[in-house]
Amino acid sequence: MFFLTPRYLKHAKLLHKGVTRFIDYKRDLLPAAKLEEICGLRRSLEQAMKARDKTRLQELNEEINKVCEKALPEAAPSEIADNVEVFFVAIVIALGIRGYIAQPFQIPTGSMQPTLNGITAQATAEDPRPGLLGYLGSFLTSSRQIHVVSDHSGYLRDEEPVTEHKYWLIFMPYCKLHFKDGHTIDIMAPYSQLTNELQLAKHLRSQPVLTGNDTPDMKYRVVIQGGIKVEKGQLLASGIVQNGDHVLVDKFSYHFRSPNRGEVFVFTTKHIRGIENSSSFDPRHGSQHYIKRLAGLPGDKLEVKSPKLFINGVEAQEPGFQRVMQGTYEAPVDGYRGYSDPGAIGGGISKIDLGAEQYFAMGDNSYSSSDSRSWGSVPERNLVGSALFCYWPLTEHWGLIK
Repeated sequence: MFFLTPRYLKHAKLLHKGVTRFIDYKRDLLPAAKLEEICGLRRSLEQAMKARDKTRLQELNEEINKVCEKALPEAAPSEIADNVEVFFVAIVIALGIRGYIAQPFQIPTGSMQPTLNGITAQATAEDPRPGLLGYLGSFLTSSRQIHVVSDHSGYLRDEEPVTEHKYWLIFMPYCKLHFKDGHTIDIMAPYSQLTNELQLAKHLRSQPVLTGNDTPDMKYRVVIQGGIKVEKGQLLASGIVQNGDHVLVDKFSYHFRSPNRGEVFVFTTKHIRGIENSSSFDPRHGSQHYIKRLAGLPGDKLEVKSPKLFINGVEAQEPGFQRVMQGTYEAPVDGYRGYSDPGAIGGGISKIDLGAEQYFAMGDNSYSSSDSRSWGSVPERNLVGSALFCYWPLTEHWGLIK
């Protein structure tokens, strides 16, 4: 014969389970007197359940719920507290993903063009700023139109009259023009593009100082001198700045597979002597991340016979190399100009033999790429991961990186 448990006893058992869980979870937060009160009510509940006292169980149900609700008035449920907790959990998860699985990077230079774009700029004679719909298009293509006129008259300060800052919002490096009297003007363009393509030096009527091959792209760096007089209403910069492509780097796969020749990869510059001994290296910034195409694996023998790249005595067969080699400097194809002669800018090698745990990095924009031809091989410990996906801007580069 089967006996059905009355509903009021089922409810009492659930109440007993709930108050027990409350005591276990909140024991360290409850005042001693309140903890003893709740434990006493739980004992009364157990006695009433044993006696099957329906009336008493109903009374205890109301009393226990009321006491527990008021037990921690200072720690009552809060939507803000819950949201903050969820926010911090999300941050921890995001940092874990960024550190061990995938990490976003912005391409700063043009060494991988036209495969991936770095930050570029074009000067304009007219004010390039668009209307409302134009700003929407600028957002989708990650570009910005600038037309900066000085709102101040005065002399630029003697030391570092122009400084670069990273970042305004999240994608936009910008510069500050500093006056001797403390006034500053923000210009939404990186230093290199501002002083070169956007011709800040020309607008200031200064004699720019060229400091040599001072960037990873092998470009000359123009340094603005201090003491220049700037008039209110004077044009400082006008043009269009295209932000570099933003890519997602797979940091997970290299733990389970070897790097593949021909893929685009990211590595750190730490302990690469050719970089750390260069004039552009700033020890305050420490190691940087570079993105190139993986041209050589440990044990490979490489040779450049412009416009071709030979690996182990055979013309490189991987699709990425074939795209680069389809054009020449005089006759580019889809923007690709082949591999430069060792004596050309970005050259530096004709033959190289890679040792154990050494990798060779080359930019697709060979004539304007500071890479392993200039500063040597990449140690295996410096590898970060393969460039997987270009997620911004929404241009022809959006999608898987090949």
